[in-house]
Amino acid sequence: MRSLVTWNVNSVRARLSYISYWLERERWDFLALQETKVPDELFPEGVFKELGYGVVYHGQKAYNGVALCFKGEPLRVLKGWPDGEDDEKRLITVWLEPFPIVNVYVPRGGEKGSERHAFKLYFLTKLKLFLQESFSPDEPLAVVGDFNVARSELDVYDPAVWRGRPGFMEDERQAFEELLSFGLFDLFRELHPDEPGYTWWDIETGGFARNRGLRIDYILVTEPLLKRAQECRVLREARRKLGGLLPSDHAPLVAAFRI
Repeated sequence: MRSLVTWNVNSVRARLSYISYWLERERWDFLALQETKVPDELFPEGVFKELGYGVVYHGQKAYNGVALCFKGEPLRVLKGWPDGEDDEKRLITVWLEPFPIVNVYVPRGGEKGSERHAFKLYFLTKLKLFLQESFSPDEPLAVVGDFNVARSELDVYDPAVWRGRPGFMEDERQAFEELLSFGLFDLFRELHPDEPGYTWWDIETGGFARNRGLRIDYILVTEPLLKRAQECRVLREARRKLGGLLPSDHAPLVAAFRI
């Protein structure tokens, strides 16, 4: 059995105690982190090594940033896009045994017609092109992360409130579905067709206590991995306070595969 987790930690250094606690407790095989918010030279690599993990990272000060923790040795690591275009430190790809993992932090976007909105759509389109050029849907592949898109009304606590806002715009949802057309399956929804499965709750409005959330974090897999999937669940416990510290506004999404 192999476990794969994606978690927007909203600052790896601020949430280091949370990450260490859950890695020690669960001993996940692969952990993809988003919004690490730290330049590479300051990434706390030593903490992961002490826990028995390798880690690769791609980050910057204060914003964005992605990292992947793993057991074993990577076969290859790619930071950003293959063509070198600025990715805002939002993408890292690691070829591992038994399958490669693409870890992504999709831009939040902005209001309709804004530059940030256009960049979000462009990013999703370019991500599909990258997958088409680098992988085959007939081979095991996981694409994970914070996509900042809720697919359907089931994934939003109040569709009427969110409709037309970043994260629940029609063209964003269409771009996400187009990404899936590469040959990816939304693992949580495949296994839990009727559960909301929220992964994000607003801290400022106390969204977690009222379960007013969105499902915007995903583990997307090709069919060979889908056939081996045992579970996919939201680890809500990790969204609660630990030792008096504030948690991230996201909860980890955990999957397990028969490998």
